[in-house]
Amino acid sequence: MGLDEEKTILFLKFFGSHLFFQKGEEAFNLSFKRNMKKVAILARNYTDQPSRRLLTEAGFQILPQPAAELGVGAGGEQLLPFVQDADAVIAGLESYSADLLERCPNLKLISRRGIGYDSVDVAACRRLGIAVARTVGQVEGAVAEHLMALLLHFARSIQRENEQMHRGIWDRKMSLGAKNRTLGLVGFGGIGKELARRARAFDMRILYTCRHPDPKWADAYGVQYAPLDELLRESDFVSVCVPLTAETENMFDGATFQKMKPGSYFLNAARSPIMDVMALKAAVESGHLGGAAVDVFPYEPCTDSPLVGVKNIVLTPHTAPFTTENFLQMNRAAAQNVIDHFSGTLPPRCYITG
Repeated sequence: MGLDEEKTILFLKFFGSHLFFQKGEEAFNLSFKRNMKKVAILARNYTDQPSRRLLTEAGFQILPQPAAELGVGAGGEQLLPFVQDADAVIAGLESYSADLLERCPNLKLISRRGIGYDSVDVAACRRLGIAVARTVGQVEGAVAEHLMALLLHFARSIQRENEQMHRGIWDRKMSLGAKNRTLGLVGFGGIGKELARRARAFDMRILYTCRHPDPKWADAYGVQYAPLDELLRESDFVSVCVPLTAETENMFDGATFQKMKPGSYFLNAARSPIMDVMALKAAVESGHLGGAAVDVFPYEPCTDSPLVGVKNIVLTPHTAPFTTENFLQMNRAAAQNVIDHFSGTLPPRCYITG
């Protein structure tokens, strides 16, 4: 055998061995990728890389995201292409119906980036063995901060004074103020408690109503319990802090608004269906209510609400939780909930069991 033949044989052996190991590595990687848990991220504004890296470093595969952001009202066929192969979904406010969930055979977890879960068919999830988790302890502070800002907007007549100054009008009038005024909290969960903490710093009197009042909250948050009718009758500001359920839907209708103290203010950063929009509009336009602030709408984007253009109604585009700090925390918490669920270490308080 000549020298050239020996070189050729050695080359073929080396190349064949290298090719064998390369193919073996590719097969291993393909098998590993197939066994990776797949996560669909549909929550809006989920762009920070640390939260995404948290998932990939824990061995999860992030599926392609929609080109356009989805929100309230999105569901069904819009979501299916992005979630049908997922083991977990990091969800925003898009809708997860029984019909959609039944078409996602691998789905084991919906991790809500937020605390509300009215957009998820929890009964269907329970039937299909899909857990539902939420980011408790993250969003409450930001929403309470937004509500406090809206309250102070009315308490100190900021908008009126600013508009008049820009028109060259120097007109000083006494404002309602916050000190010694009464804030009524309808619902006293996480957001209600955070709002009470902030209102307490302004020396406000704080009433609350909820299904399960606790005497210990009087000292902890400076609040006192009152039945709903009493709270409405005595409060200068009423903030809705309840989740959307069959019991709370349309809770604030025309009759409820009429029970509120004349000249008082209504704040809603919870869910739109909790109030009758036309009844609220009528209560403000008639002068029975001094004003209202609304941050939630039946669909998004919503630029044609009946409340648009109504004097003394402040509208914000569902931005109560929109702070950079809050979204970083919520994104990370939603990702960590996915990791902890599949490792069996997610605390029970993070799951929706009702």
